[in-house]
Amino acid sequence: MNGTAYGFLTAAAPDADTLTRALAQGFGVPAARVDVAPDGTVDGRNWDTALVTCEYEILRAGDLRGMLNVYATPAVTAPPAPEELAAALARESGTPVLVEWGREPWIRKVLLPQGRATYAAIEDLDVAKDQPWFRVYAVQAGLPAFPEAEVEGLPAVVHGLPPRTPLADALGAHRALLHPWEALVSRMAAGWPPTRWYGADMYLEDLEARDRLEAALPALPGPVRSALATLDARFRELTVDDAGEELGADPSATSWYRHRRPAVLPWRVLLPVDPEAAHWLWKWVEEGAEGRPGGVDLSSLDLSGADVAGADFSGSLFCGTRLTGARLTGTDFHRSHLQGADLTGADATGACFVRADLDGAVLRGTALDGADFTRADLYGADARGATLRGAGLLGATLLHADFRGADLTGARLGENTFEVALDDTTLVAGLTGTLTGPATLTTPSGPHPLSGAALESWLRSRGATVRVIAPRRIRSSPAS
Repeated sequence: MNGTAYGFLTAAAPDADTLTRALAQGFGVPAARVDVAPDGTVDGRNWDTALVTCEYEILRAGDLRGMLNVYATPAVTAPPAPEELAAALARESGTPVLVEWGREPWIRKVLLPQGRATYAAIEDLDVAKDQPWFRVYAVQAGLPAFPEAEVEGLPAVVHGLPPRTPLADALGAHRALLHPWEALVSRMAAGWPPTRWYGADMYLEDLEARDRLEAALPALPGPVRSALATLDARFRELTVDDAGEELGADPSATSWYRHRRPAVLPWRVLLPVDPEAAHWLWKWVEEGAEGRPGGVDLSSLDLSGADVAGADFSGSLFCGTRLTGARLTGTDFHRSHLQGADLTGADATGACFVRADLDGAVLRGTALDGADFTRADLYGADARGATLRGAGLLGATLLHADFRGADLTGARLGENTFEVALDDTTLVAGLTGTLTGPATLTTPSGPHPLSGAALESWLRSRGATVRVIAPRRIRSSPAS
């Protein structure tokens, strides 16, 4: 009787003691019966008494730094599933652990220390013989461990969980013709497993498969036509007729099914790894499908790594919400409340923050190029290292905001209260408009206030074309 073998990749370099504890817990065996050693080690091993062995390799380059080969002997009567063991390793080691998942070898499920999970696509660069070098080039949700990976939907993850297609399976030689259409209907009915995402291009491919069915319809036998009628009826139940608007179909020139789109659009967002945040964000997607007006309350949730590019969150609540590493390009936060929200490392290029409240928000390293902050409140916002190239800050309240190391190249001001923190790494070339001070310049010798002509001179010496004006005073009423 053979034992059970496992293979894992880790984001951080493995540690022998940590692996021993994690494997003992994962297999439910004494730590003394676990043997862990670097790959290729022979001396000092306790193969004779070990119930579980693990050889690990520390990778010197790439996004993944550890490779583990684990083996449980037949004496371990109830070995855990690979994902279960990966979760135990992630929890104990405090680093993401990747395990093979689905049909494609480059797709891995990523188990996280917090007990959460997502998916990643990896590439074995094989730059040198016997020196593996893995690159994580895409993730289903953004992860701090892989900051260079693209956040995108992964079709291979969808295809790695095949849906049930009983009608097509019963059709013998005609199975291949009906299978894509039944697979789409099954996925839609099940809520788009496993990640509640399905690409618009994938949906269009399924419509092309339905086109082939339509062309073949006159020659199809009765059982195939009957199965197709059943699937078409279910497709109508799960979709809405939008006159082809979502996918650009011309109702006068295309078949009926091309005028319909899923009632809940599965390509609208990429959900975060946090289950509670994913639940409430998906509820918002569902409510949008039902046409419910108004904003949404996502306060205090962890939306880190989510992709909500282009979404309309006008009038919504994000108070204290974590949006670190999120993709917010072109997202509309008009009149939304983001007090204390954490957008560290997020990409909010071109986002709309008109009249939004970002008091106390953390914008460290956030990409805000071209964003519109007209009349927004940024009292006490921490924008250190943020990029605001070409951003519109007309009339925004910037009291006690921190722009040290920020890039304000080409940004536009208009009678702004500019009581902000600056330093010599703050870029202001092309900054235009009018403002009032005083600002605070941080130098090696300490902070120095800058106001009036001194502030204007400092900004202009660095390429800005701004004018510092006196604060407006409220005119008092004449005595009666």
